[in-house]
Amino acid sequence: MAGRMVHNGKDLKSLLTSGSKSNPLHAQLADLLREKIYSKAWPPSTKIPSENDLVRMFGVSRGTVRKALKALVDEGLLVQHHGKGTFVAELGIAHACGDRPLSFAESLRLQGMDYKTHVLEKRVTLPPIEVASGLGLQPGDPSLFVRRLRTVDSAPVLCQESWSNLRACPGLADVDFSKASMFDAVQKCSGRKIDCSHMRYAARIAGKEHATLLDCDENSAVLVLEQNICLEDGTFVEWSTTWFPPGQVLTGVVKQPR
Repeated sequence: MAGRMVHNGKDLKSLLTSGSKSNPLHAQLADLLREKIYSKAWPPSTKIPSENDLVRMFGVSRGTVRKALKALVDEGLLVQHHGKGTFVAELGIAHACGDRPLSFAESLRLQGMDYKTHVLEKRVTLPPIEVASGLGLQPGDPSLFVRRLRTVDSAPVLCQESWSNLRACPGLADVDFSKASMFDAVQKCSGRKIDCSHMRYAARIAGKEHATLLDCDENSAVLVLEQNICLEDGTFVEWSTTWFPPGQVLTGVVKQPR
């Protein structure tokens, strides 16, 4: 892709200023490239101009171009393939939401994804006060804490940390969660169906720990979902926090009340 890029009739090179500490050149360039992606001027899977082309088109240094591209890669908007170039990322894996409690194992299965579950941590422990209150536990009641990382083609698609109500789910601590989903295990151990989930979404910075798990920059913005899940009799059984790497999508259908 060669030649001059035009933005609303203007030469993009002329839109770049000399930069400042608050808005350096690489951030300005990232903004311009990001807009090409958001506006669909560069659809998913599009190969974008090479580093050399971008240097010529914008009159900036190779270091500036590389910093801008790295920022968009970290956001999940671009992917780089060694020897092939840089491409606009395809839409992330979609997870159903809004119409039922979220089972990510089921979501991935329905999309035909060959995923793996890695159990990073599993222990019986006293939950944080907020979690214990949300699960209706008494002081001193233990819970099961499990941290799982799910991958597709070795790439992380979510990291989930959950606290479960062991009083309502006897035997849950003995389950092998690398093979069984939490939803299936909770229903089997409790002898009851999962009925609903109270959900809360938040945009957060990944931070060092979760950036390592999600294979992204620690300053990347990521989507975090908190769920408090209850059984058909109203018993709360699981409090979970799910971290999604950049590029993931949550989809759903919400009906207007009659």
